[in-house]
Amino acid sequence: MKNKIITKKKFLKINNKISHNLFKNNTYFKLYKVFLEKALKKRLAHQTLWFGEPILQLPQDLIIHQELIYKSKPDYFIEVGVAWSGSLLYYSSIFNIIGGKKIIGIDTYVPNEIVKKIKKFPKLKNKIELIRGYSTDLRVLKKIKLTTKGSKKIIVHLDSDHSHENVLNELKEYSKIIGKGSYLICGDTHVQFFNKNPHGNNKNYFKNNNPMTALKIFLKTKEGKKFKQDNTFQNRYFLTLNPFGILKKIKN
Repeated sequence: MKNKIITKKKFLKINNKISHNLFKNNTYFKLYKVFLEKALKKRLAHQTLWFGEPILQLPQDLIIHQELIYKSKPDYFIEVGVAWSGSLLYYSSIFNIIGGKKIIGIDTYVPNEIVKKIKKFPKLKNKIELIRGYSTDLRVLKKIKLTTKGSKKIIVHLDSDHSHENVLNELKEYSKIIGKGSYLICGDTHVQFFNKNPHGNNKNYFKNNNPMTALKIFLKTKEGKKFKQDNTFQNRYFLTLNPFGILKKIKN
């Protein structure tokens, strides 16, 4: 008997039909909220490792980001929020395979231990640049401009201070850095769905004061109207920390 396989086109068509608007299905959305709330309290978002270093993101979101990189072929990926550098190593691994100039990591605190760990990866260390400082500080923004050398092929992932005020300021600043066809990822928008922050009560972001609330205001601004939310990924992968948070720039 001859083995057969359906075409890739047909395979993707079936998938898209099934996943279309899945996030708007009340039954599945309730399931999403119940599961995510319980799972995050068990630190599900803190379990991912890349080359031994923690990444404070779900594996599903990392795969989505990989798709965005492959799809838009950016010169630079800006990660606002470094933590233990696992995400920087992850993105630089992808750049090392498909191309791309630099992964730029920004944080107010980057210990020397992190710098030393990155240097242990000879094929990746030259792909990573660390900038210490506040993401919206003029000095930091100037350094980004110098590093990117006028390129607008940039993906930005906002994943540091998730308070409404800070995220809104980041959206205003980093939306100007990227060009048409590039993506801006507004992280941790899921918090708006819960009465209490599932990551803990000691956080400075919570219901009605978080990335989602900042995003809604930003999209109404002149700069925000240059972007369109790409919800196809949350429908396909479903389990995400960034629902409605993937923005594609549709005009300069």
